Amino acid sequence: MAKPMAAEALYLALEREFRPEECTEVFPVIGLQYHNTDAIEKVYTATFASHEVLDALEARGATDCMLFTHHPVPQKKDLFKPNPPIPESIVERLKQNRITLFSYHIPLDRNSEWSPGTNFAKHLGLHPFGEFFEQNKVRMGLLCNSGFFALKELCAAVESMVGHPIKVYPYGGETILGGKVAVMCGGADQPGIYPELREKGINTFITGIANPAIGWVNKNHEAAKAAGVTILGAGHYSTEKYAPMETVRFFESLGLAAEFIPETQMMEEM
Repeated sequence: MAKPMAAEALYLALEREFRPEECTEVFPVIGLQYHNTDAIEKVYTATFASHEVLDALEARGATDCMLFTHHPVPQKKDLFKPNPPIPESIVERLKQNRITLFSYHIPLDRNSEWSPGTNFAKHLGLHPFGEFFEQNKVRMGLLCNSGFFALKELCAAVESMVGHPIKVYPYGGETILGGKVAVMCGGADQPGIYPELREKGINTFITGIANPAIGWVNKNHEAAKAAGVTILGAGHYSTEKYAPMETVRFFESLGLAAEFIPETQMMEEM
């Protein structure tokens, strides 16, 4: 059985590995959100800090542990509003169960062996050869050789991997140029990436949030259509979950028991 680890020692190990001082953040706090126990007996990883995750932890009888999430907030219920703050009801449940909440958003997004892009690509059998898309001082997007040349075959593979239908906007046609695709998990609010990708000979882009009814996403569709770049929307959670899934291995390397907690994808995002 794994031994408990001092919380402060675990915080330092996370800082050494993910180097949060090298980036900025879109959330108010990077790293430790709520310290509720001095000794960590187990780490649970998740994509969001949500009621769904807390329910799963309570069903497991989880106490004296860390919840390590990619986002320190729940999934959006309203796609047209900013990220909601973490509800007080969740904060109180964490405190009652002595569950520390630690979140790395941008530090985890940075391309690395732990990042969403790297691990989405690995699960899909893609082979990264370059980077694109910089945000908050780090590079997050990957250029990949896919082995797929027909759009319908790539879509079928992505759907099989994430476990639900995806949404396809075939602005680049039915053929994947050179078998190359770009991956930016979660979302990509930079219309300028589409002409950049096409200049690099890439006409297929996989991301998470792709619903053109959302204002910032609609601008991306206009740019993608003009550049002839297909957008595959596979969902925010479903594209980013592979990072917290992989960080289980990081915590286990420290001698801690660790477990990933799955969530439900919001289909409206795509």
